[in-house]
Formats: sequence, C-alpha cells, structure tokens
Amino acid sequence: MNGNVVRLSSKGQLTLPVEVRRKLGLRRGARLLVTLDRDEIRIKELKEEGWPVFTPESTFFNLMGSFSGPEDLAENHDRYLAEGRR
Repeated sequence: MNGNVVRLSSKGQLTLPVEVRRKLGLRRGARLLVTLDRDEIRIKELKEEGWPVFTPESTFFNLMGSFSGPEDLAENHDRYLAEGRR
C-alpha cells in the first residue's frame, strides 16, 4: 500500500502531507468532506459552494428516524419552536 503516515494530534487534527496538497491543489480554507466507509476514512474536496448533497449512502441517512419526538411534530412544528419545546 502506498501512502504517507500522519499523526493525529490531541485535538483530533492531522496535517495532510505537502505532496498530497500540491497534487490536489488544496489551499488554506479548502472545504473537505470526511466520510467513513467501513473501516476507511475518505477525504474529498468540496469544490462547489453550498452543502454537500446527501445520498442514501450518506451517514446522515442512517440517522433519519432514529430520534423520537412528539408524534404531531410535523403538524405543530412552528408552535413547538415558538414555545421553545424540543
């Protein structure tokens, strides 16, 4: 396997090797999407403006329906927000 070894800091940060940044043209402020695919971490540059598009394969979709709330939340959403209920 080809690659570079990097260390994770105490804050969970890592530095991408300069060869990788140069090859991909990554500059300070580049937005990167981090995903987990089984036991692999994948990092992809977000070139478009705005938020990433979620797909059924996204981790986000695994969370849908996993939280509970009032049964009538969809119907009374605005009222609950006004009352400060969560």
